Amino acid sequence: MEPKNCGALEVRRVSSRELIVHDLSYPLDDSRSVVARVRETDDDIVEVEWVRDTNLPFVYLCAEDVLDDLIRHREAGARSRRPEEIPHLPPISRRAPRPQAV
Repeated sequence: MEPKNCGALEVRRVSSRELIVHDLSYPLDDSRSVVARVRETDDDIVEVEWVRDTNLPFVYLCAEDVLDDLIRHREAGARSRRPEEIPHLPPISRRAPRPQAV
């Protein structure tokens, strides 16, 4: 498998049966860049060791499925955050009091 870059993620083969998923928002020599280790098994499936805390499965049919699921998981996490609060400022000037009827 060629190194596959999907936005801020990249899959790199490190041996004949092992791949690593990197988060490209960190330098490759930074330990935080490793998201998961993927091992191909004899049963034509891949086993995933998640380095970062995630609730994604540990077994997939192929490495591309791991990357696709991770991208979906990240996009869902980005959408589930609370929206940024818009500051509310007081009115620029107060309205003049209404004249009283005499």
